[in-house]
Amino acid sequence: MTQDEQTRVQRIKQYVLARLRDELATAPRGSQAQLAKKLGVSGAHLSNMLSTSPSRQPGEDFRRKVAAHWGISYAELEALALGEDAPASTSKPVHHKDAPPPAAFITATLEYRWMAELPDELRVVVREQARQYHRFGYSDLTPDEWRRVLTGLEREALALSAWRAKAATDLRRPAAPRGRRRRG
Repeated sequence: MTQDEQTRVQRIKQYVLARLRDELATAPRGSQAQLAKKLGVSGAHLSNMLSTSPSRQPGEDFRRKVAAHWGISYAELEALALGEDAPASTSKPVHHKDAPPPAAFITATLEYRWMAELPDELRVVVREQARQYHRFGYSDLTPDEWRRVLTGLEREALALSAWRAKAATDLRRPAAPRGRRRRG
């Protein structure tokens, strides 16, 4: 295998793992075990691949199963991972509303530095709002542009969180006593 082929395969592997991490980040508890079963690997094997320091890599057979799980061909998976146009022989458009997020989006969300004040549940909401932007806007952005989108959404979520905290505090605070009105 040439250096170019190795680089290509490595990019595809990184894309698959990043997208699986993103998919499972918002999934309900137990989804990783269900996915492992569906893909025909042990839960430990999948968990190891998805860890921050994996000792296992997704082989071609696994990547093909993941492509099928996502409802795309392996050629489409490669095209998405490498930022190329989908093969002409595909019957599904790449930007269908259920299409996977683009590689630039995945890169941006994985590398994004969240503000510590933003609760995890709102991070999930922000990530999903950005994903919806892609789904319904059918446009791809650079990783830098995706970070700007995430930053704007994050600020709005923080403002909402602050407003809700203030509203909760105001409700708990006793009303100030009213003074007597003078008649005169």
